[in-house]
Amino acid sequence: MFIPTQISKRQFLKLTASTALVAGLNNSVLAASVLADGVRVETGPAFGSTWRLVMANSADALLARKHIEAVVRRTDKLMSPFQKDSEIAEFNFANNINASSNITISKKTASVLRMALDIAGASDGAFDPTSAPMGRRFGFGSTYISATRPAGHYRDISLNGNQLRASRPGLSLDLCAIAKGHALDEMKRALDGMDFLLELGGEIAASGHHPSGRPWRMGIELPGTKKLLRAIEWDGRALATSGNGAEGYDFGGRLYGHVVDPRTAKPANDKVVQVSVLAPTGQLADGLATAALVLGPNSARHMLATFDASALFIMRDKNKLLEVDVLGFGHGYKT
Repeated sequence: MFIPTQISKRQFLKLTASTALVAGLNNSVLAASVLADGVRVETGPAFGSTWRLVMANSADALLARKHIEAVVRRTDKLMSPFQKDSEIAEFNFANNINASSNITISKKTASVLRMALDIAGASDGAFDPTSAPMGRRFGFGSTYISATRPAGHYRDISLNGNQLRASRPGLSLDLCAIAKGHALDEMKRALDGMDFLLELGGEIAASGHHPSGRPWRMGIELPGTKKLLRAIEWDGRALATSGNGAEGYDFGGRLYGHVVDPRTAKPANDKVVQVSVLAPTGQLADGLATAALVLGPNSARHMLATFDASALFIMRDKNKLLEVDVLGFGHGYKT
């Protein structure tokens, strides 16, 4: 089997960054008018990518930064597979090839894992937090998870309160496809009472209003470009985008993106270039976007409806890109 050089953590997380703050620094003609309104833009590193915050009140900026940085540190400590002392990494080390583990995890990690397992069930395994070794075989993910470990099945994981157990020795967990959305929700809660638009590695949440009084706007970029494809007025939901991305690779005429279909142990269908999901929370939007990328627009419909979500798929049709709207995506407009 062809095994490429491992993709870096930064490259791995950049693959999902195809959403944009319309009020952001590099997005077309809207940027100048928004900045002229006196909003403040803050930015910083997070999970190998970045966060960006557009605020209506610059006096809140220092406090907002402290809250966001605290969430980044806490989430890394709990759920990062790239840090060997995180809760998830400790579980992976404990659940070695010779024995299954039974450990106590924090309420936050348990809550994220429980949602991951719910999405796994609703997607019939198209989303599976135990599938990381499959991605490692194609060069993606954390080196702390070996490509030779068994790729399990989400039903091999049991969660009773905060007690986590794997019924299969060697099983590993990776929550990267949902933990970033959890962090976005945590940041939003920490900034409660402020007016802001927040992007975390391509996922967006907001609160309040733009200083002009209109709703905040968030956007979706045309895959592989910085061109704004669609702008959406924030309606209380979070936006997440997943895609095969420009930093995948072509081998033998096939595009290998970072999302692997757990049901086939192969990269997801390359006809789905990108999918953006609107959902009630960032955690849901994050996990559903990954699952929808694997399923495609037709198969994803029931799963999205289950969680009160909608999606915009960008499909490859020969030399064209086509938009497929599932369940009434957004209330925005095309640019």
